[in-house]
Amino acid sequence: MHVIAHRGNKKYTPENTMAAFYSAEKYNIDGIEFDLQWTKDDVPVVHHDPTIDRTTDGSGKVRAFTLQELKQFDAGRKFDESFRGEKIPRFSEVLTWAKETALTLHVELKEQFSQHEDFVQSCINEIKHIGMTDRVVISTFYHPYLALVKKQAPEIETALLTKTPVFRGTAYAEKIQADGIHIRHSFQAARYYRRWNKQGTPVRVYNIQTVKAAKVCRKLNVSGVITNDPRLIAQELKK
Repeated sequence: MHVIAHRGNKKYTPENTMAAFYSAEKYNIDGIEFDLQWTKDDVPVVHHDPTIDRTTDGSGKVRAFTLQELKQFDAGRKFDESFRGEKIPRFSEVLTWAKETALTLHVELKEQFSQHEDFVQSCINEIKHIGMTDRVVISTFYHPYLALVKKQAPEIETALLTKTPVFRGTAYAEKIQADGIHIRHSFQAARYYRRWNKQGTPVRVYNIQTVKAAKVCRKLNVSGVITNDPRLIAQELKK
């Protein structure tokens, strides 16, 4: 079972920054999960929220700034003064770095308010340009993006994101062109992991915060767990 670092080494470093990714890669993990937003000049950048207020010293929507403007803001200091100078990374920066590692990138496309196909295309263009189509899994809560991904790059693995179990999960995944299911861990959801896996749909589970939860997932044949504490989970599961 793969261990995937949620937004990098989020517990100990500022989320979705290169510092978070460098730190996570030092552990015995298999992948990193992060989110993509879109700038005013149509550049995919690594950021979770639609606004920059929570994690940077700036304020406003990601889409309101060009890449150059976003790079003026500090994305590390709010987490801890020792991370002063961290910036919101461009997607291509992470791809270029990850290509020299053994990590798989689990990339969540955040829903944009318009130009959906252009947003997806800009993300795929960067994946193809850097030669990472075989090491990226694209997921999203906005499921129409998955068909766009498969239309533009059928070789890229996709996954639907959901907080709760989906009715007839594997059939629904096939319908929306999702290769896998990424679901929030809960007692209710856990009843479906083994069933979906037996039906040929890879299941990766997020919101794994304890070793006990991770071991439950392993017992149920989950393909991967996405965690805020990759150090702890990797240490305990990969002894």
